[in-house]
Amino acid sequence: MSLLSNIGYILIGFIALVSIFLIVLVLLEKKLHLRFLKGRDWKNHLYIEKIAKIDVNKSKESMVIFDKLIKSFFREAFHIQGNPEYSELEKIFIKKNNKKATEICNQMTQYLYSKEDITPEKLQSMIILMAEIISSNKIISKEEKEEFDRKSMKNQPSKILDPIKNIIKKK
Repeated sequence: MSLLSNIGYILIGFIALVSIFLIVLVLLEKKLHLRFLKGRDWKNHLYIEKIAKIDVNKSKESMVIFDKLIKSFFREAFHIQGNPEYSELEKIFIKKNNKKATEICNQMTQYLYSKEDITPEKLQSMIILMAEIISSNKIISKEEKEEFDRKSMKNQPSKILDPIKNIIKKK
């Protein structure tokens, strides 16, 4: 009889333990989610830190380092294969309508392939432009990109299919 009379207290205790367990799980999930989101931006911050360390007063050495960082970022962020020249990258970014990336490729072509030396002020402005590009283009994996494309196709198929329909009608 004592077990039956105490069943209410046992249930309340059990519910309290389960509630505390669920609260701990929710807090852990939020913490891990925040860590995951920070991890996604980590690569971008790494590139910004490397670019910020470039010494603008040593233009020749700085341009070599800057060139390697730009190409490395473009390969990683835009999933570009190989080691394309800036003229090829410029064509890719014109197709993607990325004006800032097109501009940096144009400037890099101008200063790398001409005999003209770059001034510290011009190098600093190019570094600032590249930092803006890095900040606005998050590095995501190919799997995340495919998932993002799939979700946007599912959410707004009419926006993706409208240009295709217009092309078919013109023919």
